[in-house]
Amino acid sequence: MAFGIKRGVRFQILSESDFDRIHWGTLHILEKVGVQVDSVACRKLLKDNGCEVDESKRIAKIPSHLVEEALSKKKTSITLAARDPKYDAKLDLDHSYMTANGNGAVAVDFETGERRPSTKKDVADSSRIIDYLQNVHIHWPMVSSTDKHPSVVHLHDLDASMSNTQKHIMYETGVTLSDAKHLTEIGYIAAGGEKEFRHRPIHSCLQCTYAPLQHDAGVMDASLYFAEHGVPLVFFGMPQPGATGPVTLVGSLVVGNAEVLSALVMTQLHAPGSAVIYGMGNAPLDMRTTIRAGGSPEHAISSAIATELAHYYGMPSCVGVSATAKVPGDQAVLEYYTGCVGPLLAGADLMCGVGLLEDSSCLFYEQIVIDNEIVGSIARLIRGEWADDDTMALDIIEKVGVGKNFLAQKHTMQHLRAGEHFMPDLIDRRSFDAWSASGSKSLVDKAREKTRWILENHRVPPLDADTQKRVDAVIEKAKKPMWGGETKRD
Repeated sequence: MAFGIKRGVRFQILSESDFDRIHWGTLHILEKVGVQVDSVACRKLLKDNGCEVDESKRIAKIPSHLVEEALSKKKTSITLAARDPKYDAKLDLDHSYMTANGNGAVAVDFETGERRPSTKKDVADSSRIIDYLQNVHIHWPMVSSTDKHPSVVHLHDLDASMSNTQKHIMYETGVTLSDAKHLTEIGYIAAGGEKEFRHRPIHSCLQCTYAPLQHDAGVMDASLYFAEHGVPLVFFGMPQPGATGPVTLVGSLVVGNAEVLSALVMTQLHAPGSAVIYGMGNAPLDMRTTIRAGGSPEHAISSAIATELAHYYGMPSCVGVSATAKVPGDQAVLEYYTGCVGPLLAGADLMCGVGLLEDSSCLFYEQIVIDNEIVGSIARLIRGEWADDDTMALDIIEKVGVGKNFLAQKHTMQHLRAGEHFMPDLIDRRSFDAWSASGSKSLVDKAREKTRWILENHRVPPLDADTQKRVDAVIEKAKKPMWGGETKRD
């Protein structure tokens, strides 16, 4: 079976003329308002290439021709490679790939139900679950190894992920130049060398911009390094409609677009042809609770139109989904389905991320399995249908005739094996009596059973001993003294 979700159905929210207006409006903002760039290196880069830079305010105004040049220089074909090539994600604008969610700091212990700080074991276990599941195609370290030395938590996260999944790994922790160097070094080691990594990048980095219209120094210094050294980047705008962006969804899209395009300009000036993916996650602020409304219809629509805008620029998209639910169950299912279906129908190339609740902060292992089922259902929806000799099955209808059934036909079995019908793992379609006799299990109950089976039975080939030793050495080298001296953590 092909990797990723083949798209046959796509809806459109905005028109080409709408995107022309958004593009020209964004260019106006970049030229007249500008963006705050805290990186000294990036400000110099922009100034040397004709931008008006106010050093006292750290504001750079970017002329439209630099944006157009950056769009023309960007890498046009991006493959997020995996340790096992069968899991390569080819961003061809024709397939969708689901990613895990990332960087939570709380986990609910699978055995005790205790809420606690996440550990490296949680990173490893969730990585193994992701590796097993068919409908989650790219992995993020879902939580943090908070039981490890604070200065190298993110390196332990990558280590635990690499050892427990053969899928592509995306991280969101390369936020300083030092981080970028160590993460890239680990990537080179795992890939077998710099040349091998550049040819098949098995890791990538998602970098968040700061709304409205700001770029952090560490993030941008790291991004220049990643771009130069062959690590694919996602620049991910996150203005909140009504808070850090205009309350209108399109207005916030303009803010995020200015952030993403200005980051693209800086990376393409520094490393022309570097791989950049267009990212956006504009969930509104819930005005009653002042909580980010992940999983809302507005979040889904914003992600859908961001996908359309990315494709307008000829770039693959990365958009987000999240849930504010506190526990697995009805609210979490509703929020994840609402958040996923719109962007996937609009053609999202990367849809991140499943498995975390409380607005991407808390890991329930079983939620990963539930979200895998949700994505499988949507995958069948967006695959669509078509009419040809095989699907119309006129010869089969003629053969079976009037008043009989098609159960025993070879045509039936061939199409069922090929995925003609969505076959759920968790949804129970049996009669009430059959369901009741087997324990009246809920969706969450069945997800926990499936999760336990995966943890007990699924094994991932580890990194070879020499590679693991070299990765361990990078982590040890990267440790930094903490206030009061080194801690006793690993």
